[in-house]
Amino acid sequence: MRLTGVPIFTSITARASFEGAEEPGGRGHVPDREKSSPADVPPAVLQREDLLFSVEILRNVTDTFKRATYVPAPDDVQKFFQVISFMLDVENREKWEDAQQVSPGSVVLMRVVEDFIHLMGDAQKAFQSSLIITDNLMLTVQREPVSAVSSDLNFPMKGRRGMKDWARSSEDKLFIPKEVFTLTSSESDETSYFVIGAVLYRTLGFILPPPKSPLVISSKVLTVTVRPPPKDTDATVAVELSSLLNGTSNHKCVTLEYWNTEDADYWDTEGCQTLPSPWLHTKCLCSRMSTFAVLGQRPRAQ
Repeated sequence: MRLTGVPIFTSITARASFEGAEEPGGRGHVPDREKSSPADVPPAVLQREDLLFSVEILRNVTDTFKRATYVPAPDDVQKFFQVISFMLDVENREKWEDAQQVSPGSVVLMRVVEDFIHLMGDAQKAFQSSLIITDNLMLTVQREPVSAVSSDLNFPMKGRRGMKDWARSSEDKLFIPKEVFTLTSSESDETSYFVIGAVLYRTLGFILPPPKSPLVISSKVLTVTVRPPPKDTDATVAVELSSLLNGTSNHKCVTLEYWNTEDADYWDTEGCQTLPSPWLHTKCLCSRMSTFAVLGQRPRAQ
């Protein structure tokens, strides 16, 4: 594949912008009617095939940027996450459920987002940070020197301009002590900076493959990604997630191991301690950075 034009996100230009891209099902030719951006498709028309096709486009775009060492412009970045936000809208919930009978598309989408975050971070200057907020996600990306991570990380940052109402009123919290950001001596010699990303997904919990019944995802989903990965320390990551579903019980902090492609059960209860909390919030202390959520048990049918 090769870049055929810089304004690649003008329409996310599906296969028309890349040579040799294949459909998720392995077919090479793409009819003209399919050469469109996810953003060009009205929500009522978006179907299972559109979702999986769009995930594949976004993955191809990200991989191509990485290979070409292309730095996406701010407008490209905004359009990228607006498309993802559109795809994660709750109106598409049933279509995601249908799509995931074929492929775990929402899990693949999370991998694409993580890769794109690090593409952004690699292009930033030291101590620079970016904040992006859409209707369905909020993320921050920052680049910190390995030798001197300047401060503890708190997310989300309240009081920033341009925040959507849902983000401004969010009671979900993340705290990472700066002591977490340490490398082995050999790794410190090989890299000069960390790229740190945090994403709060407003609606992803309704779209991800569900845990085994009677458990449900009862909170927003929070992803923390750091490259290069810090070495293990005694410092812990503090996460607080508010409840989205009424009537659930036995809340437990979990991590989503979505890089695990061999096991359909992505949820892991190890690595996080669930602290006593009011039912509206669940507090977690976690030994590693990952994707965090809270699982709850559905109320029994009367």
